[in-house]
Amino acid sequence: INRLAMASRVLSFAVALLAGSTNALQPLRTPLRRPIATRRVAPTALVDVVDPSYNLALGAVALGAGFGLPSRSPSLLSRIAYGIGALCTLFGLFIAFQTTSLRFTFDDSSFALVKSDLSSTGENVVVGGENVWRYDTFVNWDFFPSESFPILVYFKETQTPEEFWNVGPGEQGNSEEALAKGAKRGQVHFFPAIARVDELKASFQAKGCAKL
Repeated sequence: INRLAMASRVLSFAVALLAGSTNALQPLRTPLRRPIATRRVAPTALVDVVDPSYNLALGAVALGAGFGLPSRSPSLLSRIAYGIGALCTLFGLFIAFQTTSLRFTFDDSSFALVKSDLSSTGENVVVGGENVWRYDTFVNWDFFPSESFPILVYFKETQTPEEFWNVGPGEQGNSEEALAKGAKRGQVHFFPAIARVDELKASFQAKGCAKL
């Protein structure tokens, strides 16, 4: 029973991670309704590229391997564990691919999601616009569940048109309850911790990105 309960919790955790990655990495949803050109950073531009981190990918694969260990007495529980192990492994491979193919950059005025060759990720397939956010539009940023054990990176900005702020996680992030606790309104973004969070934190602070 304990193993089934653990399996259920891990399955819910993996699904939550997938949901977070979908919001952030296809690519992050920033509805700037304007034509865009391919953005490529010039070699001489003053741009800081955050180093990638494979910790999350390796952790997911290791978790999958743990659930895939042979059972002494094959049963329904062991088959459920194998299924969870396969899901975690696939998720880890997906995150490894994203870690390899995407980068986060900081220039003089903006934080951006770009490809590994520093070219643009293109127009957002959902609402259009580049994945570039000005520092002066940030209202908060953080790491979940904690900075010492980062799985998701979060930030909220006001650059996105207000009509989109309550889409997805923004509905809860901009709720009356959240505002009463001190939250500020804006567009919510999550992405898996596929970059070094110590560098992200240092850059957010150095660029003056607001934090509650």
